[in-house]
Amino acid sequence: MSPAPDVVHLIVNADDFGWDDETTDATIALLESGAATSATIMTGRPATQRALTFAKAAGTRFSFGLHFNIVDGQAPLSAPSPSLVDRSGRFRSSHRQRLAALAGRLDPIDIARECGAQLDVLAEAGVTVSHLDSHGHLHKFPLVAGAVRPILAERGIRFIRRPQNFYFRRAPLDFLDRYCTWRFPAIATTDYFVAGRPGDGAWVSRLPPGITEIAVHPGWRDDWRRAETQALLDARAAIEGGATVMSYNDLVAAR
Repeated sequence: MSPAPDVVHLIVNADDFGWDDETTDATIALLESGAATSATIMTGRPATQRALTFAKAAGTRFSFGLHFNIVDGQAPLSAPSPSLVDRSGRFRSSHRQRLAALAGRLDPIDIARECGAQLDVLAEAGVTVSHLDSHGHLHKFPLVAGAVRPILAERGIRFIRRPQNFYFRRAPLDFLDRYCTWRFPAIATTDYFVAGRPGDGAWVSRLPPGITEIAVHPGWRDDWRRAETQALLDARAAIEGGATVMSYNDLVAAR
């Protein structure tokens, strides 16, 4: 049965699963406590194997996706990927890669090849992939989304995170999300996506009817991760009283 359109549904996704041991510990704690319902796994990180092991053992208790990464100095899994890397052979910084995506300087073949290689890591570990998002939100750029779309279709992955269209706080660069939404290719998404630290639980009452995904970056060591994690924990009662909590697995089953 499809989620009722007049009801507030919420997917809480933990990004950066596998980034390091501390972030992975925090992600597992949020999932096991019920504060998060979904997580996206990063490849090539110090705790990637731990994230993969947990995801395989968890099965369908939570939804797991790929946190596609083509930024911030990581080495590509595929080769060659000349349009994605700097002179050192590693991915450019998030800022520079976004500019390259906007300017059309990323080769869709390089993007698709790298996406396939990262998805292979999850598949070889026995993890069922329900959706895709990305580090630095690079996938929201129409060039990147268009490049990965055939790979997702080939793998039977139907959902991708949409560009942000719901905000707790407005920011000067929100026009970029509007541009990306306008040019985003036709592919299944939630109705709304919101990123960033929401503050106290009052934000739950502002969620619109339909399906909203909220991203959280778990952790306790870094101030910004701790703030996002604590904000989610503080809102637990409000979430349970004001929204129907679900995962991407529910969307896959409904389609």
